[in-house]
Amino acid sequence: MGTIARALGSVVVVAGAAVGAAAPASADQPMEGVYSYHADGMPTALWTIFPICVPTVGDLREPLELPVACTLHVTSATDNKTTYELNALNWGGDAKLTGGQWNIITSNTAGFLCPDGSTAPSQDTYTFDDVTLTGVHTLANVAQCGAQPGMKKIPFTLKYEQPLSNPVDRYPLVCEPAGNRLCR
Repeated sequence: MGTIARALGSVVVVAGAAVGAAAPASADQPMEGVYSYHADGMPTALWTIFPICVPTVGDLREPLELPVACTLHVTSATDNKTTYELNALNWGGDAKLTGGQWNIITSNTAGFLCPDGSTAPSQDTYTFDDVTLTGVHTLANVAQCGAQPGMKKIPFTLKYEQPLSNPVDRYPLVCEPAGNRLCR
């Protein structure tokens, strides 16, 4: 009997370690605040990031405020929009967590610089890690304005600058204390 108990205890310890190792590196809370965006050859932009999350069900007694079911609302802004590069850094979107990386897909009506100096639509994807504060901006365009279809990947970094000027309620929904945990 003691051998079975030790074997089961070992299985529980190994299973617990495996679950702990599978947890995301940013398990405490999602990003929030003002961050500076830096990419080689580009002006600096400020990203204002605020999360909105849904409380998870847990064991039906208390909501678990874990960084799951979260969306990061991101606004990128520069001081002015006088050049193509500055204008391209002014956008907003919602980031979703996919495979441990935050992803924002935006459509930019003037995101592609044509050979003649005019602009055309593009689709921009920003993928970043909230632990290392590094990411990749992928700029994709179709054949337009005399240019071939293409895709360009630009690495970037984020640097925390300051907290948000107004506090954010990350878990704005109130869930019922029992049953199906309906949230309102």
